[in-house]
Amino acid sequence: MALSGCDAGREESAAHQTSARNTPAPLPAGSLCDRVRPTLAGDWKAEDQPPGPFPLSDVCQLTNFADPNNRYKISVTVLPVSAADAAEFRKVEERGLKDRFVVEPVDGAVGQDSWSVNPAASGPWLVFRTGGRLVRVRQNVSGEGQLEAVEAVAQTIDSLPGGIPAAQAIQRRPECDRGTAAAERLLEAKASARRDTLVNGFVTCRWGSQRRAASTEGGGPASEAWLGFTNLKDAGDDSRSWVRRVAVGKEGWQQDDGFLAYKITENAYVNAAGYPPLTTKSAKVLDLARAIAPAYRR
Repeated sequence: MALSGCDAGREESAAHQTSARNTPAPLPAGSLCDRVRPTLAGDWKAEDQPPGPFPLSDVCQLTNFADPNNRYKISVTVLPVSAADAAEFRKVEERGLKDRFVVEPVDGAVGQDSWSVNPAASGPWLVFRTGGRLVRVRQNVSGEGQLEAVEAVAQTIDSLPGGIPAAQAIQRRPECDRGTAAAERLLEAKASARRDTLVNGFVTCRWGSQRRAASTEGGGPASEAWLGFTNLKDAGDDSRSWVRRVAVGKEGWQQDDGFLAYKITENAYVNAAGYPPLTTKSAKVLDLARAIAPAYRR
């Protein structure tokens, strides 16, 4: 004789097991810094940082409470990165290093398609690909053992349960939209990623494609935008051959690699750039600077 109550219990149990198997695991929560912090010895503070312009990336920082100079900056690309993309980014970094450090990237010890840089006068960093994204880990402090410490953090990231969740590709502010058409001409593609932010009343606009990026940054006196303008103006006033006057804003200057800085008023300054440098047309950066200028008029 069949026992219907037992059959019902077995069916309910089987249904519960099937449901458990089909329920997706929850996505990892928090930034990479939030997830790495518990693995580090000592007390650390995790903070979000402004996005990285090229390749367009989300950035966070870990700071040691006992030694605030002991900091790790961690960035992860917004868009997926292939092995070929990673190789191209490494070439761009090699070109940039020639002007700043007497050092070259070497193959890294963590993750896929990785490389590391360990300059004598700056903290080391390591770049690697994991889960189809490019991650950069940089230590603020230089010296013996610091590259190994960076590698340990990178290894932790490469082994995180659940990997790195997909990023929200578009984070836009409407003030930046007036520059999008000019930015996409600079990218030579549709902007598949955006990271627009507002700081102290000034927007920073960032557009990215698979291998290129464009950005504009505004600020008041003593800001990064002001510093960029001041440095280029000083070079122009000294008749340096690599900088020239351009017609944008109240006064504008542009480098040979396309980087441009201009003044809107005595209290508003703007930088505009295309990435990677030297591969972008200076005229297209100037077009972007002119298109976005109304967003910074106060």
